[in-house]
Order: sequence, then structure tokens, then C-alpha cells
Amino acid sequence: MAVAVAASLSTPAPSPAAGGRGRRRVNVAVASLRRAAAGGGSSWRSERRLMSELERTVTPGAAERVIRSYVASKSERAALAALSRLLMDSDPFAIPFYEVVTQARWFKWSSIHAAAVAALLESNGSAEESRSLISDSISRLHSTSSSSEEVSLFYCDLMAAFSSRGMRDRAMDFYSQLRASPPLSGKKTYTAMIKSLCLMGLAGEAEAALREMASRGHQPEAFQFGLVAKCYGKAGSMAEMERVISSMSDAGIRLGTGAANIVLSCYTSCRDHSRMLAWLRRMRKLRIAPTTKAFNFVLNSCPTVASMAQELGESLPLSTAELVKKLRSASQWPAEAELVQELLTSSSVLDKAMDWSESEVKLNLHGFSTIAAYVLILQWVDAMKARRALPLEVSVVCGIGKHSDVRGEPKVRELAQEVLSRMGSPLRLSMRNKGRLVAKRDRVKQWLATDWSSPVDEESTDQSPNGDNQQPFLLTLMRKLGQLLEGYGTDKPCRPVIEGKAYNLGGGLGRVEEIPEEISAAVSAAAGAGGTGFLGVELATTTTACTLHLYKP
Repeated sequence: MAVAVAASLSTPAPSPAAGGRGRRRVNVAVASLRRAAAGGGSSWRSERRLMSELERTVTPGAAERVIRSYVASKSERAALAALSRLLMDSDPFAIPFYEVVTQARWFKWSSIHAAAVAALLESNGSAEESRSLISDSISRLHSTSSSSEEVSLFYCDLMAAFSSRGMRDRAMDFYSQLRASPPLSGKKTYTAMIKSLCLMGLAGEAEAALREMASRGHQPEAFQFGLVAKCYGKAGSMAEMERVISSMSDAGIRLGTGAANIVLSCYTSCRDHSRMLAWLRRMRKLRIAPTTKAFNFVLNSCPTVASMAQELGESLPLSTAELVKKLRSASQWPAEAELVQELLTSSSVLDKAMDWSESEVKLNLHGFSTIAAYVLILQWVDAMKARRALPLEVSVVCGIGKHSDVRGEPKVRELAQEVLSRMGSPLRLSMRNKGRLVAKRDRVKQWLATDWSSPVDEESTDQSPNGDNQQPFLLTLMRKLGQLLEGYGTDKPCRPVIEGKAYNLGGGLGRVEEIPEEISAAVSAAAGAGGTGFLGVELATTTTACTLHLYKP
């Protein structure tokens, strides 16, 4: 087996598959490899360093030294996770990396990795080496105490690996060899075959295998039904998909979250909002709560909401009520507003994303697309307003772009900062964690009491001493102060900059066109005297005067 790939231990020639390593590709990724990569102990930073070092190598010996050093210094899980990522991306360096891994003392043969390497070899033009690796692997399985089931599983992995790289004819060859081998035995083998057939887009053959599985005494589960239903749905055969889902109840299987998500994902692929709406209502009747996946599926298929979250225009809705209202008036898709409203009737996604304790309330946006994150933030703010008591600290966890389409570009964090900033939120980027926005309870309570939902025309702002609408003025003022004070961040206790000193911001509730020079000078002086630190703000307003107290650590 090692001989089959030894000749490939050379500096790979550039190929389209190797280009743009920062951007993750999912169209050729086998699900098993994706799970192996995600479950490993290797961080994306260490993998990125590995890629950077390999790109700089100019000789086969240099590439081998880099790979050997990486494998020797990392744990088994980390090394296999890096291998899985290379194979997922069809990276030419995956071949020499696999050769080094096979020589490690902890190495155990893996059907998934061997099949992926064989497919990558053939796609790179090394058909002889690919066939040699496959032959050696099958001989190895026959020579050991492995059962025929292990050989069948290897054929299933070969079907998946070759079809995912566009080599459908070769995948069909392996399917023929699988059928020519001794009769399939075991639920695991049937599941693997159904999965591979679905990956190849052969929904009819997969459904036939599902019936064969049942006839052999292996009771199918929701997972197998879901695979076949999804295969029909991806092919656009919605009626067949619905038929397979309905047949689950005939088999005594209750419709669960997984199957419900599969149906939603298929409807979203064709943007059938009316069917999505009907399905969400059915889920509500069956008490199946939407999940994070469903939240992403539905909102990503809403073109008007997607446009809002991407463009972040001046008229961006800043509450769920405003969002639904705008969708009803502006969306060209009749059911889009009702679909979003139906999704918001359930708080299951928000409840799972929000962690509430005595010391902190935290909204975790990991796993959400930028579109879904925008809507969830609006839903979260509504929920926060309804709370009478808050813990000591409030935070929003956005991440630093580790799982973005382009790694290292924190799209969700940028969106969260922009949306919360427009609301006049006191949440600011933590100095200790660049993927977290944080603020103290008192400032959040003051913010939540402010109405920022509707944009206010400056010409209509009440400037009279007895004006009733103070909130737009206060919001404008706090935004300007936020811009001035941005960059100083700490949560330490504060004391007055100048004891007893208050800065006059003008008479009554009139508009403040700019921050006075005296305040700007005080901010700079306090920052210089105290090193780094956010300056606390205390604002006092009456009908005749507005005063400001500045604090420093």
C-alpha cells in the first residue's frame, strides 16, 4: 500500500484544485472526510501555517521535511484531521501527506482515507498508482480477519470518493463489483450503499436498496429514508420526496427533526416559499421545533432579507416587527413575509443560541449565516427588552471568521457590529476576545429603554424646551459620543476625570451638531493619563440643560 503512493512524494504541480486554498470548497467534499476534519485536534491556524510552508517549498525533499515535521509534532487526531482537509480540497499535497501518515507508528488503515486518496490519484492522472492502491487495500482486507462486510464498505467508500470528483463511470464500476460480491449483509453495509447511491444522484436505485434492506430483515430508520428523500428533492422530484417522507409513517417511524430539515432544505433550493410556509406550520402542529439548520435554510432562501443583510442600507429594519412590515410592502415574493413571521413564532433557535446565567447572558452566533444572524439579533433584542432583570454582563459571540466561506473574514462579526451600532448599542469588541462584543448591565438597560427602531427626520425633531420626544436626540448624542470614545476598552471601575466637573452640552433638548472641543480634550487627556481604558459616560438631561460626566479607570 505504501509503495502505491511512494512515487507521488514530490512537489505537486499547481492545479486548479489547489488554487485559492483560503476558500473552502464543499462540492467535492465527502461528508465523512468533513466530519473527520471537523472532529480532529488540528486548528485552522496550524493547518494554514502548514499550507503556507508547503507552498514555499521548491523541491520534493523540502516538501517531505515539512510534512514529516508536521506529522511528528502533532497528535494522531490532528494529523488525520489535516489529511482529511487536504483530501476534501483535492489538494495535491494530500498524496505525499498520506504516504508520511502511513509510516507513523500510530497509523491504522482507514477505508475512507484510502478511497479518497485513490480517487485523488486517478483524478490527477496517476491511474496506475490508484489501481495499485485499491488492489493492495482489497488484498489486505481479504488477508486479515476482516469480514466481507469490510470489503463491501470499502467499495461503498470508493463509489462516494470517485463520484464526488466527477468520475461517475468509475464509481459505477465499483457499484457493479459490489453487487457481484457475496450478498450484502448487515445494516451498516446497506446504509453505506444507499448513502453512496444518493451521492451519485441515483435516487431510484437508492430507494430499491432501501426496500431490499427491509426485505432482508434490517428495519430502515429515519436516516435512510431521509437520504433517499433528499436525493429526490435535490433532483427536483418534490412529489417523490414527499412520497418517501410519507412512507416513513407506514414503516412506523415518527417524523423527526432530521427528516423535517431535509424537506425544508429541498424546498429552499427551489425557493418555494409557499411550500416552506406550509411545512413550517405542519412542524408546529407536530411540535417539531425549527433548528439552527432550518433557520439558515429558510432565511438564506429569502431574497429580500438576504439583500437587506448584505447591503445594510439606511432603511435597514432594526426590529422584527419592522422587518415583517417592510417585507409585506417591499418583497416581490408573496409568501416571504409570512414565512419569516412563521419562523419567528418559535423561540427554539434563540433559546438554544442564548446562554443565560446569573453573571452573564450570551448570544452565540456560531453556526449562523450572516442573513440568519441578522434576523436572530433582532429577535434577541426583542427578547432582551421583555426581560425585567439582566445579569451583570451582556455579550454577543460572533467568532473571528474561522468558519466563514473565506477563512479569517469575520462576516458575522462585521454584520453584528454594524446592526448593533445602528441601534445605539453599548456592546463593543472585547479587548481579550476579538470574536466577542460585550457591555455591562447598566449600560444595556439604558440602551434597551431607548427607541431606535424608526429613523427620525432631523427637520421634524422637536427643539422646544418642553419637547416630549427626547429619545431621538439622546440616541444621536450617544452615537456621536460612541464614535468619539471608540477604541478605549476595559471593564474596570471608573472615577471622575475631574471631580465635580460637568460639561454643558447645550440648553434644553436641542440637537448637538458636534462634540465640544472641551470634551474631546478631556477624553484625550484621560486616555493619556490612564493608559488604556474606556471612558465611562454619564448623561443627565432636563428640559433646560444637558450635562455630561466623563469617567476614566
